Amino acid sequence: MENAFKSILVVDDNEDIRGLLSLVLQKEGYEVLLAADGTEALAKIAEHTPDLVLLDVMMPGLSGLEVLSSIRENKKKEINEMPVVMITAKSTIDDIDAAIELGASSYIVKPFRPANLAEKVQAIFDGKVA
Repeated sequence: MENAFKSILVVDDNEDIRGLLSLVLQKEGYEVLLAADGTEALAKIAEHTPDLVLLDVMMPGLSGLEVLSSIRENKKKEINEMPVVMITAKSTIDDIDAAIELGASSYIVKPFRPANLAEKVQAIFDGKVA
């Protein structure tokens, strides 16, 4: 599989969402890492440097936007340039603009279709950010 060497970190405080995202991405051939909150996500990013991060916006402790900001401020190029896709139920233009201004690569609104998620992830890896 062409995606077998791509790793994706899924960050969401909802275990069911993490499970669904993991299932969809593994089916597409990606290696999936999981984090339940922002602190765990930053630790996994420092340890594994995934190829992409799918990041929930609303989480206890560090919000997704705070995690995104931390990623973009990282001194390591492979971390601060890593694609980050925000996944959230917050869907106003202001919410989306805030994430894009902080450096989000793309934005997916919950609920989403698994096929749309897979297409968006593939588009990012193909250099066609959708």
